[in-house]
Order: sequence, then C-alpha cells, then structure tokens
Amino acid sequence: MPLYSLQYINDLKYLHQRSDRPRGFGGKVKKMGPFYTFFEKWQPTSAIDYGCGKGAILNHLQEKYPDCQWKGYDPAVEEYSTSPHLPVECVFSNDVLEHIEPECLSDVLDHIWQLSTKYIWLCIDTLPARKVLMDGRNAHLILEGKDWWSEQIQHRDGNIVYCELGKKGKLYVAIEK
Repeated sequence: MPLYSLQYINDLKYLHQRSDRPRGFGGKVKKMGPFYTFFEKWQPTSAIDYGCGKGAILNHLQEKYPDCQWKGYDPAVEEYSTSPHLPVECVFSNDVLEHIEPECLSDVLDHIWQLSTKYIWLCIDTLPARKVLMDGRNAHLILEGKDWWSEQIQHRDGNIVYCELGKKGKLYVAIEK
C-alpha cells in the first residue's frame, strides 16, 4: 500500500499553492506542547520533520537546535517531496497524521517507525480542521481520540513514554525505541 493516493497528493498540492492561503499547511510555527522538553532530553543528532509542509517549523527547529541535522519531508511540497531513505535518530511529526488517508495510515506509521532509530514525537489533532479539501471533506481525514490513536501506535516497536490529550484536542505522544 502506498503512503498516499495520487489524487489526494494533488489535492494537497493545490491547497499548498492557493494564493488566498499563502501559508498553506506548515507555513507557520505552532505551539508544540511538551515537545521541547523531550527533544532536549533526547538530544538527537539527526531528525526529520515528517510532513513539514512549507517548512516553517522545520526552519524554526533548525535554528533552535543547530547541533541536530534536520531534514524535511512532505510529498505535497516540491522542495521536500523526496522520501527519506536513511534513518535518523528522531522523527518529528506535528499535525500530520490526522491528514493521512485512512487506508494509508498503517503504511505511513510503518514508514515513520522505519525512519526512526531512537525517538518519535507525534502531535495529532483530534478535532475537525478549519480547512476543507476540494471535494468538501474536512482536511482532517481521521478524527479519532486518544485511545484509538494509542491502539494504532502500541503494537509497534518502542515504548510510549508520554501520551497526553491537550486542552485544544492535540494529542502529544513521545516514543522511545
């Protein structure tokens, strides 16, 4: 199973390129909950911003943690569309998994696990998005709660060392492999 369908990736590319929404997805730095605490504890030397959008958070993290070699991956943004093949110590994914096509989620999670040698940070929005896709669907294709997401993650390699649902529906998950 692929990580995404061609139709869906084209829809996302369209959203990223719209002139009325110049920041699209990943065009601004958002609050990341307790991520900084875990990252500073882990101190990885290499990391991927998985689903980095236009790279605003990636650029922020590169500036904040210059001793870490950062890469960005987002198949809907040309600059970051090349899928990484080499593993890194930490995979960081902020507000991405809820956008994944449900039938591709297992493969995307497998891909994240394959890319990480030590740590995984996930921030998953559990509430509807303000953005809609071209066909009228909510941009958050998967709207599930903490228990459902924990079940998707638990059977994979690693220990969930933190799993907390924040006040605004953001689920923060830290995994150590």
